[in-house]
Amino acid sequence: MTTRDRYRVIRKIDSGGMAEVFQGVAEGIEGFKKKVAIKRVLPHLAENKKFLAMFLDEARLSLRMTHANVVHVFDIGQAGGTYFIVMEFVDGTNLKRLMQWMRESGTRISLPMAIHIAMEICRGLAYAHELTDADGKNLGIVHRDVSPPNILLSRQGEVKIVDFGLAKATSQLEHTDPGVVKGKFAYLAPEAAWGRDLDHRADIFACGIMLYELLAGKRLFLGETDVKTVELVRRAEVPPLGELAGEQRPVLEDIVHKALAYDVADRYQSCSEMSEDLANFLFSQRLKVTGFDLRKFVEKFMVEDEKAQAREELRPSTIDQLIQGELARFASLDAPDPGSGLGAVTGGGGGGGGGVPLNPYRFEGVIDLTVGQSGSPANRSKDGAARKERGSEDAPLSLAQMLEGEVRLGNDPSADDEHTGRRGFLIGLAIALGTAAIVLGLLFVLGIIP
Repeated sequence: MTTRDRYRVIRKIDSGGMAEVFQGVAEGIEGFKKKVAIKRVLPHLAENKKFLAMFLDEARLSLRMTHANVVHVFDIGQAGGTYFIVMEFVDGTNLKRLMQWMRESGTRISLPMAIHIAMEICRGLAYAHELTDADGKNLGIVHRDVSPPNILLSRQGEVKIVDFGLAKATSQLEHTDPGVVKGKFAYLAPEAAWGRDLDHRADIFACGIMLYELLAGKRLFLGETDVKTVELVRRAEVPPLGELAGEQRPVLEDIVHKALAYDVADRYQSCSEMSEDLANFLFSQRLKVTGFDLRKFVEKFMVEDEKAQAREELRPSTIDQLIQGELARFASLDAPDPGSGLGAVTGGGGGGGGGVPLNPYRFEGVIDLTVGQSGSPANRSKDGAARKERGSEDAPLSLAQMLEGEVRLGNDPSADDEHTGRRGFLIGLAIALGTAAIVLGLLFVLGIIP
């Protein structure tokens, strides 16, 4: 795509602690239109250089990848002081929503289909893990957040991995701070839960967790709090699968337990190796499964989901118009030379205004696991960075400022309290005035007031 392309927002799909995702349309010359997903950095993070470097690293890594099981990224751009990633739109759902629906409805996925999903995830991860630069050197990519929300399932029966936002390649300069672990806690590998160095085998462990949960129909590591969940991951105790595997449960459990081995040396050493064992299991049991089977299962979920829930309402039209205006000024960023590595990136300025200092504890899936002498995680306050004061109220607000104000109002309990208090005062005042009018009327009728 070129900078002449324009992107039109259709609806909001999802949002997290760092970015939000919209469904959009890429409109080019000669009436060309293509559905896309547009990932947008939240305004209060757009001015933080460290975060932007991580966000753009994700985009550049994704731009290198072309594989059926990895969501394809088309473009990176900047508009209105914030940044966008334009990527393939996958019409379907994610594995998290599908698994929630199965638990709530009592629906069970078939054993072959659960294995098929795991094999497709392994294919995409194997591609990323084995990706090389122009000189043939392995980039050492580790996704580090392989979890159900990042596994997309299309209506056509495709399985795609998305969001390499926490991925790191050995050629990058950015490193995680010691003792700080990023990722969704219930899908961490034990070495990640202890804050140790990671390699691609951490992704294999996460894939093993999802395979277990699909087969057993229940969560594997889930504590009452994030810290208790991390403690469960650190122990890595895996209970029996249950009855789904039937007579062949011991064979399948051997595969699952190897993927979930506490010691990385005992774990599968590659996703290709794990996928091969799963394929051999299906072949030995004469079990057939294809993407067509998964397509029927996903379509059944989509039909029921659309009937059960109304689609999420869009933002007010003024906000949509501002987003559309920013995308109209979308400027693609030049991608680096494929052979030049993944160096640091400097982001342009823009009228962001109203920025907030980066608070890593507000990130979704970030926990400080600095271990003291007692071995327990050190506690740190999550209430930290103070917001910057806005400028003159008469000054026109940028898109970033308006959206930040909207997010701040929606997330600030004090704003709700203030609104409720003001409404209560007005109601009380109306009642008092009405009562006084009635009393005065009665006094006038009785002749007490001439």
